[in-house]
Amino acid sequence: MKTKNQLRLIVLILVLLGGGAALYKYFVLGFSFTPDSRVKVWAIETKITFEPNKVDGEKLASVVKLNRAMNVENFSVIEERNIAKNYQFSSDQDKDGTHTLKWINSNTPAETQTIYYRVSAYRTDEDSTITTEAPPNTRALIIFEGADEEAAKIIVDQLKQQYHKKPVEMAKALASMMNIQESDSIRLLLNKSSEYGGIITLTSGLLNQAGIQARTVQALLLEDNARNRKLTTMLQVYKDGDWILLDPKTAQIKNEDDYLLWLVGNESLFEVVGAKRYTSNLTFSTNSSNVLASRASLGAGHKAGAMLIDFSIYSLPIAQQNTFKLLLLIPLGAFVVVVLRNLVGISTSGTFMPILIAMTFLETSLVWGLALFVVVVAVGLVLRSYLSHLNLLLVPRISAVLVFVIIIFVTISVLSIKLGFEAGLQVTIFPMIIISWTIERMSVLWEEEGPRDVFVQGGGSLFTAVIVYFVMSNPWLGHITYSFPELLLVLLATIILIGSYSGYRLSELRRFEPMTRED
Repeated sequence: MKTKNQLRLIVLILVLLGGGAALYKYFVLGFSFTPDSRVKVWAIETKITFEPNKVDGEKLASVVKLNRAMNVENFSVIEERNIAKNYQFSSDQDKDGTHTLKWINSNTPAETQTIYYRVSAYRTDEDSTITTEAPPNTRALIIFEGADEEAAKIIVDQLKQQYHKKPVEMAKALASMMNIQESDSIRLLLNKSSEYGGIITLTSGLLNQAGIQARTVQALLLEDNARNRKLTTMLQVYKDGDWILLDPKTAQIKNEDDYLLWLVGNESLFEVVGAKRYTSNLTFSTNSSNVLASRASLGAGHKAGAMLIDFSIYSLPIAQQNTFKLLLLIPLGAFVVVVLRNLVGISTSGTFMPILIAMTFLETSLVWGLALFVVVVAVGLVLRSYLSHLNLLLVPRISAVLVFVIIIFVTISVLSIKLGFEAGLQVTIFPMIIISWTIERMSVLWEEEGPRDVFVQGGGSLFTAVIVYFVMSNPWLGHITYSFPELLLVLLATIILIGSYSGYRLSELRRFEPMTRED
């Protein structure tokens, strides 16, 4: 394979790997490309209480089962806790996908039992319906007989005549009719609603008779600082591939993002084995908080065991993560140096010295960093010029310059503290080895090429360091490199492409300026 084709293949692989991993974290794990993006995290707490049906001297095993919310797939779970003393906790999933939470205590004490189950999660999918798949063919969930059948037929015929092929409007109209008991037929059925599972189940059955896909759901209203709430039975109507949530009491459509849909139908929400009759109780409390999307995504990724989270810098201790936050910015600085040197044609003193100087500016601030750098290098060049007359060898000469640099650091620090000028203390942050080598190179360049080249390279180094500083201090770029470090592969591919460029630099184009002049 030719070298050019190899290069293209490597670049393509790097872009696909880096870009694919970043898109996966964005679309699947919920990471955000903006540092200030926040999500609303809901803390949902379930409280189960019951009185054990215990006979003195006998051991009683208590079993508590709770059906988990059915549309929890639309949420990313950050944290899951259960508080139940002396209970063994387990989570099972049936073939139909139903999750059941189970607590077992083989020796329940004869006192009121309380079990807490708490989940912290945030919504990741705007479509919060339990399912958008087309339901099976309409079938009557309620079979009416006798007078009830005739009454149901009258109601259904009236609805079909007024709201043909308008399922939502038909459901709203029927709910209003049920609320105001509009006709004798409705009053007849309402008097027997308990036989049909309740008013809402009766409403759903009438809609099924009219050929409308409808079902009852038990939903939890998500509101801040809510305590000791119960699930609300509501109605869902199928239209154009979506389930529309309807409040039968008000006959109004509800925003499903405001609810956590828990169960479909009138199935039992929870079950307690070994409790006294009528002592079992289930309540819900909800609370919300706005959390940075990146932090929420990390928590959800750790909870789900995502490989891109577990085998990454996010699994390191916090101190090491903070170190990598800075290290991950260095490739951005290298990219700036590559662009300015290879494409623009700016000369610098050393290849990556501007990056180290820019990292120093991050600690000192740009203005004071520039001032201290100029002072240290200027004084160092003056002292280095004296060493030129001693004809020292290279290594001793550089070592002497290093000693000079340390003396300069000490002098500036002492003078600044005596003058009450604390910014001067930041001079110790500068990399003294790099400063020493920079002074040596500039001094040799002064002797061989003259002061002009020294100012060109020195100015180019400072200009590059300033650009690198602005890039590395950008909060958005810092967020991207930390949250999506795999994008460094894309950056690497770009650097490789620039490295294969052998054309003119921008600064060299001025050579052709005479060709543009008119004779």
